[in-house]
Amino acid sequence: MIWLDIIDPKYVMFFKSFIPQLQLLDTLIITTRRSADYDECARLLTLFGIQAYEIGGYGGESRLGKFESRLQRQSGFLALFKRLGQTPKLFITGASVDGVQCAFGLGIPVVHFADTPVAGNTLAHNLTILSRLTLPLSRLVFRPFVVPEICYTSLGLAPSQVKAYDFIDVALWLQDVPEFARDSMQRVAFMREYDLNQNLPLVLVREEEYMAHYVKKKLPIIYESIELLSAQANILLMPRYGSNELKSAFGAYKNVRILTEKLQPKAFYPFIDLLIGGGGTMNLEACYLGIPVISTRSLLLFHDSFLLESKLMHHAKSAEQVFDLALKILSNPKAHQKRDDLFAPNGLDVSDILADIRALLE
Repeated sequence: MIWLDIIDPKYVMFFKSFIPQLQLLDTLIITTRRSADYDECARLLTLFGIQAYEIGGYGGESRLGKFESRLQRQSGFLALFKRLGQTPKLFITGASVDGVQCAFGLGIPVVHFADTPVAGNTLAHNLTILSRLTLPLSRLVFRPFVVPEICYTSLGLAPSQVKAYDFIDVALWLQDVPEFARDSMQRVAFMREYDLNQNLPLVLVREEEYMAHYVKKKLPIIYESIELLSAQANILLMPRYGSNELKSAFGAYKNVRILTEKLQPKAFYPFIDLLIGGGGTMNLEACYLGIPVISTRSLLLFHDSFLLESKLMHHAKSAEQVFDLALKILSNPKAHQKRDDLFAPNGLDVSDILADIRALLE
């Protein structure tokens, strides 16, 4: 039995293409977590029809809350295995401290997909708490080509335990997103569905993951940017955690809509003129699809440096910078163009990954 713990929305997207292939190797069980203000991952799994056991929730912003949540989830894993009558032979995850430590304690080999070992874009920056708590316990770690191997071997992993793949994760799940649809009936229908002004451009805004262990504090820049831009464009705001605080702040704004339901990428990206992103995954998605991106992220990771060096993304440090960049971009709209050449220069091939996983099962 293979055990897959998916606790991050990004890894729902990442693993959904792997799940059918993992099921060919052995029986597969999937676990996740759900909390009142952190249910995006569980809702995405439901959206894609992926069955998962909901074990515990998100610990929130404090260290105590995170630690208590880890203990509760690990206890829940043990109860699940007892109920199933067997212990997994292999554990796979993308960001689960809870799962890695439980699996290691039970002697289950850990396969870890890890793209953020360092809280920055050089090794001089701090190794993240997540990587310290998980990577040294992993039997095999997969990394995207944009993150240097030394970020992993510096934690004690042998080079043979760290395998690079030559694509950036988002390329796996964006193949079916159609071309930009500026004047299409689909865009008109989308704008009407959310009661948006069809004479204004559409800006998607994604909050920063401000409760994450590697984010120092919640910055106001992205919220101030919404205030400045709301008279110039439609703002579609995608919450990171709960939506109540955002509704209180922006619910009365004429051109601001808060997106509370989960949508597949192909259901909204073709209609977006600009993304203002405080996080990582959606910035990567938009850049891959050729959508202009302004990052307001409080730190720059290796992926961010790649996007900036490739001239696919702007970075702003104030709401005024966001406003000026946005007006410039929106005044000269261009059609989207997928960047397979940069994100998957040698095509999408996961056969080596699956072969390495199969070897651990034998």
